[in-house]
Amino acid sequence: MKANRRMLVALMSLVVLGVAACGGGETPPADTPPQPTDNATTSPAPTPEPAAAPPATDAAPTQAAPPATPQAAAPDAPKPGKERIVGKWQFDFSGEPRAAAEADAKKKAGKDDKKFADLMKEIEAAAAGEWIEFTGAPDTQYVSHITEKGGKDKVVMKVKYEVAKDENGTLVMKPAGKEEVSKKDMPKDLEIPVTFKDDNTIEMKDPKKKMTLIFKRKS
Repeated sequence: MKANRRMLVALMSLVVLGVAACGGGETPPADTPPQPTDNATTSPAPTPEPAAAPPATDAAPTQAAPPATPQAAAPDAPKPGKERIVGKWQFDFSGEPRAAAEADAKKKAGKDDKKFADLMKEIEAAAAGEWIEFTGAPDTQYVSHITEKGGKDKVVMKVKYEVAKDENGTLVMKPAGKEEVSKKDMPKDLEIPVTFKDDNTIEMKDPKKKMTLIFKRKS
């Protein structure tokens, strides 16, 4: 029995070898996976469509209102002339008074330049001593002063006044009562306009000499 089994095994081995020899002795190739087609390898990926724009409307876009600009504080209203005039004012020897003084000095000096210069020096010294004063309510007075050599003050005119007009930088005054130095009555229809060039400069019309006088504030 053992001998028969060995022979059966040998025969079976020969059969297996013969089957292999009939197949050409080569191992069949492994299955190749399917390759992608040309369309799959060359066509780009589809591009997504852009989102549709919102429909246009006729209404303009609403804009935010600009911030409000802060307004500057209004300047203080100027004081009335009857308050601005109060104080002491120095005579300014310029303009019409100087022109009139030079013309008069030239007549007196003729062609003598030294005499003309001496006359003008005397006039300028006298003018430097002339100043006026306005007092406030209730005792409103106009006072004309002359400061003499040595600093002595002399009042040459003093009269109460009333305000006839006070607007647009012009003050019109009228004398009220007698002039206190001479004790003479003042003309009832006399009006003296005073114009403010600024807070420290005024112009007055001299009713007697018919010329404009300029004064600068002293205090």
